[in-house]
Amino acid sequence: MIPRLKFSRRKRCPVCFFHILVFAASRKPGVAGNAATFNVFLKVNDTGNSVSLQIKYYGVRGSLPVSGKGYDEFGGNTTCCFIKLGDTHIVIDAGTGIRLLGLDLMKSELPKLGGEIHLLFTHTHWDHIQGFPFFIPAFLPNVHLHIYGETKTVPGLDDTDEEWSIERTLKMQQHFMYFPVGTKYMSSNKTFHKITPQSKLTLGGVKISCFALHHPNSTLAYRLEANGKSFVFATDVEHNDAMLENLSLFAKDADVLAYDCQYTTAEYEASKVGWGHSTYESAIEICKRGGVKNLHMIHHDPLHTDPTLLAMEADAKKLFPKAHMVRESFEYTL
Repeated sequence: MIPRLKFSRRKRCPVCFFHILVFAASRKPGVAGNAATFNVFLKVNDTGNSVSLQIKYYGVRGSLPVSGKGYDEFGGNTTCCFIKLGDTHIVIDAGTGIRLLGLDLMKSELPKLGGEIHLLFTHTHWDHIQGFPFFIPAFLPNVHLHIYGETKTVPGLDDTDEEWSIERTLKMQQHFMYFPVGTKYMSSNKTFHKITPQSKLTLGGVKISCFALHHPNSTLAYRLEANGKSFVFATDVEHNDAMLENLSLFAKDADVLAYDCQYTTAEYEASKVGWGHSTYESAIEICKRGGVKNLHMIHHDPLHTDPTLLAMEADAKKLFPKAHMVRESFEYTL
């Protein structure tokens, strides 16, 4: 007879859960982007002296993860972007794609040597936080995980205002009612940092500026600069005249703008106004006004299969040849 397993609030094994994450998870091979491959990106003997700003997209889907034959080329994981400069590791958002990032980091020297990881949140809607409980490096005691996000005041269930910090949000996502392992079992050394749209950070050799985007409950865009190169990440944003102008100034002369291109213009105008997302035409307008060199189109709608995204990419390239519909695992080096 096979004994029944009993799970209780007091008797559960976070160590076993950690091993399940390590050994049960699997991933498909990445799609190569710019010249550098990710084996070099996370090379075993990293001297920490790289002057290149290296970018890899681990999740580019919006709203919710998807799978199936129609999603083979562009992938189905939700938002997660990894940026590396030497031994400085920066992550933007913890959608389901962060699970794959964690698996890659476990193949590097991080488990052996430890180190710092900086995790920046644009906002805390589900598709940007739902992968955090499955990020294996957060379970390593020799990892210092710096977590950055806004503190917001929002209406509670009884319409009384409540204050939600990034720490509270992540802890509540792993409340025992929703998930079997709380954040207290994630053994990394975690430091939470409150940031605002006016914040400016320096992480290693990377200077970071923040900017408020138009989206339900608002979102942060980030501009990362290092060694004369710049990368702007602006997801979950709805365009209007003021946003187009202000974001073009924030992204001025950037080498890359990663932008929310969830809808076609026809979809947006028909039924998506006020939903908090944008179009590739708006992204191209920002690039042209701001002198941005390359456009990375992200936050793909879960209803958009590979043929739809390929058609959108082809149309965008007619207007802006340096437009690229980002595939999951796409790599780019500045």
